Amino acid sequence: MVNIGFIGIGQMGTWMSTHLLEAGYEVTVYDTNQEASNALKAKGALVAASVAELGRKNEVVITMLPNSKIVESVVAGPGGLLGAMNAGTMIIDMSSSYVLSTEQLAKQAQAAGVTFIDAPVSGGVKGAKAGTLTIMVGAEEDAYMKALPILQRMGKAIKLVGKTGAGHALKAINNYLSAASMYATTEAMLLAKKLGINLEVALETINQSSGQSFSTHYKFPTFVLPRTFNSGFSLDLLLKDVKMVTAIAKDTKVPILLASIVEQIYEAASITGGKNQDHTEIIKFLEKLSDFSIED
Repeated sequence: MVNIGFIGIGQMGTWMSTHLLEAGYEVTVYDTNQEASNALKAKGALVAASVAELGRKNEVVITMLPNSKIVESVVAGPGGLLGAMNAGTMIIDMSSSYVLSTEQLAKQAQAAGVTFIDAPVSGGVKGAKAGTLTIMVGAEEDAYMKALPILQRMGKAIKLVGKTGAGHALKAINNYLSAASMYATTEAMLLAKKLGINLEVALETINQSSGQSFSTHYKFPTFVLPRTFNSGFSLDLLLKDVKMVTAIAKDTKVPILLASIVEQIYEAASITGGKNQDHTEIIKFLEKLSDFSIED
């Protein structure tokens, strides 16, 4: 078995690296949050003192980080992976990163003799914990086959969707669709409530009709109706992905009109709702605008 380094031990990374440990891999972790690293140490992981140390020790390094700027710094910045990893090794970026940044990092990695592929995920904390994530891989076929046994320990639906960068592009597109669907469901349910329709009955009926979606089947009944708002995926992270789609569309000169509106909606919700909102709390933004709550 190859030795694996894992950078980014957040809500998702904790479970993903745990599955690798349970599969028998030697896993070395690094995170700026020392408590998160220590929690994995208790499960058998090794803890690196720096990114460079982790890079020197491992044949495959996985990054699971908040955004492209952090990935760029960890991979190609001072003290980064490319200055430490040996030729013939591999970096798998499982973050939600910007496609053009990913393509540039892949070129820099190739010059250093390192393979760089992208493998962002969908499925949230629930999927990470269960090991059932959907993983969208951007890579050449041989690199994909090398990474596949590792990815199979963290996910179930694993697809090679194109060359390096394609995974990140598709992940952003998927999350844009998720954001649009979630907001549309929110508007629909608020309207239904205003008209005196029982929302549980409404969702049951819609879920047997053409308007059904993951939001109507799972998100709204699980996180919104009980007002728990604990999906594990923040509104700001979803907004970041929608912004990524509008940026990609601008760079490629493709008209994506609805995405611009969805971006503005989530931007306004982020500003007015404060920090650390779950993305399912988008309902609160619409409740404020309408001066009406689905709890009324």
